[in-house]
Amino acid sequence: MVNILSVVFPLYIYPASCSSSAAAPACAWYPFFQSITANPSVIFNIIVNPNSGPGDFYTYPNDDWKSVLSYANNLNNTNLLGYVDSNPTNIPVSVYKPQVQTYKNWANFTGRDIHVDGIFVDDMAYSASSKPYYTSFANNIKSVWSSLPSRPSPYIMMNPGQPIECSFYSNVDSIVSFEDYYSNLSKASFIKSPYTNCPRYKQAIIIHDFNSTALDQQQICDDMGQTFRVGNLFITSAIQDDASQQNPYDEVPPLLQQFSGSVKATNSWILAHPQWYADI
Repeated sequence: MVNILSVVFPLYIYPASCSSSAAAPACAWYPFFQSITANPSVIFNIIVNPNSGPGDFYTYPNDDWKSVLSYANNLNNTNLLGYVDSNPTNIPVSVYKPQVQTYKNWANFTGRDIHVDGIFVDDMAYSASSKPYYTSFANNIKSVWSSLPSRPSPYIMMNPGQPIECSFYSNVDSIVSFEDYYSNLSKASFIKSPYTNCPRYKQAIIIHDFNSTALDQQQICDDMGQTFRVGNLFITSAIQDDASQQNPYDEVPPLLQQFSGSVKATNSWILAHPQWYADI
């Protein structure tokens, strides 16, 4: 089957006012669920982050979280990825493995289906010397998930935020090879040799500070899906500013609905012309 684009949502917005109904306009995640339900042919990988991780070890999240997690799991085109920080190889297994186990344990909750489908590892180092650490990290995630034989293998996405040597891709499902300002996209290293030899469908692109039009956003989707053949994409006009502690993932992108529709349009073109888009 020909490779098409999925959306990755770094959804770090607290799901306020969602406990009674995640489908209500008052729910903070309502705009994202609108995008998901309006584009059922697009897969949405949602990164959930209650507290720079799952929160207290071996507990279940609160009612706001239960509501949005269960609502997302009732949709056919979503995957939920639990956020875990690696602080470039500085987080020991004794700290990150309980976080992974906590996310995994959410599948045991009997009131609602609040399971997550995998793990998003943030702050990934990108030097060759860090590979043993991240190989072990991925293997530990898989070993935790293996205690749930009824569940599929975990989806593992790691985020160095820039290109990384191709050997890192062998043990994970996706790597964020660009997390940066829109103004830096045209000179991004992931579109240059030698990184073009890495598995393109395993690459995720996260663009913030987008300051152009919906038409330009469509062009980016076409470029990423049809030319560079990446697997995951997110675009937001929200601002990254460390000095003022502005995080681009804690607000709803103004062009969110257009973005999701643009991904659908890109995929529709690819699927209508599979002879032009061999798997990469």
